Amino acid sequence: MAEKKDNSLEERKVKALENIANTLEDLNDWVYSMETDIWSERIEWYLNEFYQLAKAKTVGSTNRPSRDAERETTSEEETE
Repeated sequence: MAEKKDNSLEERKVKALENIANTLEDLNDWVYSMETDIWSERIEWYLNEFYQLAKAKTVGSTNRPSRDAERETTSEEETE
């Protein structure tokens, strides 16, 4: 009985690994089939946005509200 259970568990492990391998293969195919010319412009834009935010954080401040402005104050915080 225990041997049959072990074999069943091993079969499930093998099937799970095969599914993971198939998913990774599909993901790999998708990455290689992407049109990089289209994505390069978009990625450049996002990198520039990140750079502008990082530069503003180190040199000055951004025009965005601080993180504390997004948090609601609770009655416990008000009493402190």
